[in-house]
This record gives sequence, C-alpha cells and structure tokens, in this order.
Amino acid sequence: MRKRVLLLLVNIIVVSQCFSQMYVKLNPSYNRSLGGQVLAQNTYLEYVSGLDQVKEKVDNVRSSLGQGYMASFSVGYGFTPQFSMELGASYLKGKESQSSLTLRYTNSEEKSTYTLTGRLFSIDPAFVFSSKEKDAFGTYVSLGFPINFISFDSYYVGKEPGSYKTSEIHRRYTGSVSVGVSTKLGVSAKLNESLKIFGEIGFTYINFSPNESEVTSYDIGGHDSLSAFSASELKTVYKENVVKDYDYIDGQWVEDYNTNKPKVRQKFDTPFSYLSFSLGIKFYFFKKRHDSE
Repeated sequence: MRKRVLLLLVNIIVVSQCFSQMYVKLNPSYNRSLGGQVLAQNTYLEYVSGLDQVKEKVDNVRSSLGQGYMASFSVGYGFTPQFSMELGASYLKGKESQSSLTLRYTNSEEKSTYTLTGRLFSIDPAFVFSSKEKDAFGTYVSLGFPINFISFDSYYVGKEPGSYKTSEIHRRYTGSVSVGVSTKLGVSAKLNESLKIFGEIGFTYINFSPNESEVTSYDIGGHDSLSAFSASELKTVYKENVVKDYDYIDGQWVEDYNTNKPKVRQKFDTPFSYLSFSLGIKFYFFKKRHDSE
C-alpha cells in the first residue's frame, strides 16, 4: 500500500515537472443581478379626499448590490494541461439600486428616495479544469471560494419631518469578512505560445449581513446638521437576538433606550450575488514542457 502511494506521488511530481506553467489573467467583467431576492420596496400612498381613506401600493425591488462593472486580476499555475489553480483579486463599486416612498395628497405629492450602492473587494482562490485544445480553442470550468470584504451605502433624500426643507442622509453599513462560492464556464483561443484571449460567464453567490451602520453626513436645506444627531441616531449595531424595552407614555408605547449609546437592531441579509460576463487576456511565462510533448 505504501509503495502504491509513493508511486502515485512520484507520478504526480513527474507530470507536474513535464508540464508546469505560470500565468496571469486580466479580465474586466460586467455583473448582472439575477433578480431573485427582494432588496427594497417602492411604496405609494394616496389619500382619497372626502372618503377618509388611504390607498397603498407596494412593489418589490428585486436586485443585488453586486451588479456593475468589476475589475479583476489573477495569477495562476498549471500543474497539468487540464488542471490549474488560481488566486485572483477583484474590486467592484456597484451600480445604484433605488427604492422610493411616495405620498399623494389631493393637490400635492411628496417623494422620498433611498439609493443603495455596494462596494466589494474579493480575494478568490479557484480550481480550474480545462479540456484538451482543438485547433487552438479550448474550454474550461472553474470553482472558487471568494473571500469578500464588503460595505454598502444608503443615501436618503426627502422632506425633513416638520419642515418644508429637504434632508439628505448618508449612512454606511459594514460587517465581517464573508466567504462565497463562484463557478465559471469559459472558452479560450490561443494567439501564440504565450498569449490567449478568453471569454467567461459565471455565477457568484454572496450574502452579506452587516454588523453595524453609521451616519456619515446629514444635511438639511444644504446645511450640515450632523451635530444634531445623538449617539443612538448616528450609529446602529445589528445582532441576531434583540431585546427592547417600552414605556407607556401619553397613551402609547414608546421604546426606551439610551441615547448616548448605539441603537441595537435585528440583523438582516443583503444580496450581493451576481451573474458575470467577462472578456480577458491570459499571458503565460516560466513555462516548462517535456521534449516529447
């Protein structure tokens, strides 16, 4: 048994030395949302004059904060013509996703908008399995486990309560490092011994749950009003289990919390998954080939 294991290891080493190639890849991509998860909602409220009624219409906004243009760079090593390992890095400042709240009165309308923008930096180790080349063309499939550093911003624009002025609030959400799963299918064409071009289509699953958020700017009528916020209004901490206390004041229940500390709220998930389309170049160097190959 030991001899068989030793012989297998020797064969792997020999094959790797007969064919070993190092390469780099540059492949910008465009990421599309699959539209599966609800990111936010568009709400429309209309007051019906004379009937003392309010009509409500709600539409789901299905999107992902992982959509937009992404820059990617990878370094790989081919152990055999059919098996390689890669280590990639990519960065995305995502495309904006927007939701709104519209209040319709008899002779007027108020609209508030919430705009969300994601930021994603990933380190992506991956295994690549390639077919044999035919007429300088080849196909491959990869499986990766991206390590993701994520944050996203919300930007609110609407009427300040109790005022005719417009308020603008910018909030940033941050959290822990998350690990996703990615798979890609590609087609490559050899230009010469050192250069290939390729196209890929892939799917990456990433789900993000922020640990905290903080208001970074607050303007009313164009004037900085951030100093008017208490500590509980500036910062929020998100936890799996939340306990709240309420006091009965003036005929209604009011939440009791310390305004000098961040608020504690329930954790929630934010979709960052995406379908990617990319074109790129692949440059080989330091390659070894057996003379009989």
